Amino acid sequence: MEKYKTRFVARGFSQIEGIDYEDTFAPVARYSSIQTILALSAQMRWHIHQMDVKTAFLNGVIEEEVYIEQPEGFEIFSSESHVCRLKRALYGLKQSTCALYTQTDSYFTGLGFSKSEADPNLYQIVVEGKFLIIVLYVDDLILTGDKLLILSCKDDLAKEFEMKDLGLLHYFLGL
Repeated sequence: MEKYKTRFVARGFSQIEGIDYEDTFAPVARYSSIQTILALSAQMRWHIHQMDVKTAFLNGVIEEEVYIEQPEGFEIFSSESHVCRLKRALYGLKQSTCALYTQTDSYFTGLGFSKSEADPNLYQIVVEGKFLIIVLYVDDLILTGDKLLILSCKDDLAKEFEMKDLGLLHYFLGL
């Protein structure tokens, strides 16, 4: 059976700052942080797992009122002049990465993770003396530390977001 994919992309280039969006900034993990966590994990002999958030930008809730025309091929005839109000981010919107970061950041801090002062995409938690560290790079995550905490966190993440479990880390951003 053939599988076809399609992606609904907003025309963000037509957005106007101050009207359609306010903030677009979203930090990504520093390359040096990723290298340091991988080196620490290797030295401590921790497991290193990788996950990917599927349809990542659709998880971000947008604060602004953004309207789009009905997509070509999906028009409701007799209502051609109607528009759609977006409640979630779409690929192509200027504020999509910021909305995704805000959503994942509040999720991790809500679970009790502490955010690193040196890198806003580096989260850690200690449970009964066992460590779990998460490095977030847009929609890719590295999880390292105690194996049981990793598995528990993966289950929690899969309940909140549609995730792709990539298992043990083999390749990440060229490393």
